[in-house]
Amino acid sequence: MGFLAFVILLVISGIVSLVLARIPKLKIKLPGGLVTLIIVGFIGARLGTIVFGNWAFLSLQGISILPAILGTMAAVLLAKVYVERCKK
Repeated sequence: MGFLAFVILLVISGIVSLVLARIPKLKIKLPGGLVTLIIVGFIGARLGTIVFGNWAFLSLQGISILPAILGTMAAVLLAKVYVERCKK
């Protein structure tokens, strides 16, 4: 993964994390705030491109956009569930 691919994944994870954090019904609040959301989202975006495969019709610098978005969403929502379970 090159630097440009890293930046693309970081931007995707940042945008998707911000959108998910602003949805009132989800109420996503992780310890560490927005930085934690972006880090978790980046890990999810990286794993999403690996798990969901390469979708050639929507790729940029070897990064498939839709799998990165799906991976970010999955990771952030799983982190939310994990934090809520640990609080109980």
